[in-house]
Amino acid sequence: MSNKNLKILVLSAYDIGGASIAAIRLHEALLRSGAQSRLLTLHKTKSDIPEHYQFQPKGGIGEKISLKLRQRQEHKLRNSLRFPPDQNMAGKYSLPVASHEIHTSPHWKWADVVNVHWVNEWISTESLLTHADEKPVIWTLHDEHLFTGGCHYSESCRGFETDCSNCPLLADSSLPEIASHSLKAKLHALQQFQPKMKFTAPSQWMVNKASKSSLLSGIEGKRIFNSLDRQIFLPVPQEVCREVLGLPKDKTILLSVTQNMEDERKGYKLLKETLNGQQFPEDWMLCTVGKLDSQHLVSGIPHQHLGSINDHRLMAIIYNSANVFVHPATEDNLPNVVAEALMCGIPVAGFNIGGMPEMVSNGINGTLADELSEVALSEAIRQSLKLVPNADSISKAAAECYSPQNQAEAYLELAGSMIEI
Repeated sequence: MSNKNLKILVLSAYDIGGASIAAIRLHEALLRSGAQSRLLTLHKTKSDIPEHYQFQPKGGIGEKISLKLRQRQEHKLRNSLRFPPDQNMAGKYSLPVASHEIHTSPHWKWADVVNVHWVNEWISTESLLTHADEKPVIWTLHDEHLFTGGCHYSESCRGFETDCSNCPLLADSSLPEIASHSLKAKLHALQQFQPKMKFTAPSQWMVNKASKSSLLSGIEGKRIFNSLDRQIFLPVPQEVCREVLGLPKDKTILLSVTQNMEDERKGYKLLKETLNGQQFPEDWMLCTVGKLDSQHLVSGIPHQHLGSINDHRLMAIIYNSANVFVHPATEDNLPNVVAEALMCGIPVAGFNIGGMPEMVSNGINGTLADELSEVALSEAIRQSLKLVPNADSISKAAAECYSPQNQAEAYLELAGSMIEI
């Protein structure tokens, strides 16, 4: 069987958000390559994605009763997990719960290979592992949730390498043992059913970390970069973009995207403290995109918030209006926003963490600071602004990395190897 004749089912709980965008771009890359691909989501808000379907639970009255009971049990578990009032868990931990059974879907039955993205609160890991003896599964890691007891990023904790006991995030919660129980359930399913499964991640950093986990240490992993459409994300004259957006032409614009103010890992608080706590040139200006209220605006330099943007073409114009893109995350996989900025030829300033060194080369397309501090971030921004602008070369190099054709070929090759097993 030719790899392009394979039927690939791409699973993503949502069609919005970073992980979902990556899944959609892969699905569209597969279609453009001539392959057969379907995107199946639990929540469907978009109508412009080809071969995009919404999951519909199947079965008779017995199955529906069983689903309701599972959902009731999950609701009870969520309500049981409580944290101290001063402990912010946004973006840090999610209960690994999911009610639905995917194997009854006609789309599952159609597929030769299933590609799983972010599916928490839709399909449980145990259920997917149980039925992966029927279908080869490629699991794409957008964070660490698959191979941990529920945290998205483990930071310095290495509990996922053993059994996630004594989880530091849950130490003061009402269910301190839930992470260990969750990971053990995944391990039991993996050992019992021994599924045909491989995993990918957009950064080698994530592949290496997953390979050390108790769940994935014996499973083959491969780095495959996310992809972007070069017809959308490409260099456009800065002055034209600023005129379209109504931004001043005489300012040095720092651009940052923040979708979740409460997620400390994303680093907006650190960026705000950096810009409020030091002296900067009078022509500096910060522009932000995402969810941000007035109380979180920067006061150290002029700050214009552009709101939440869901249109990729408009987002490309915003990137091109900037002098530097600032990504202050303290832990990250391979952020889409950084790839998008680079595709537009914009240098990046940030920290030397996660998959960032695989995207940004100091002195070439940006600057990464080794120390997680305000002073270090300020210096990274200054150094990135000193780079001789060469938008075309930055964009060309990024386009080679984040090529839809390369991504589709890599996934099809991996899928084909699993059919041959």
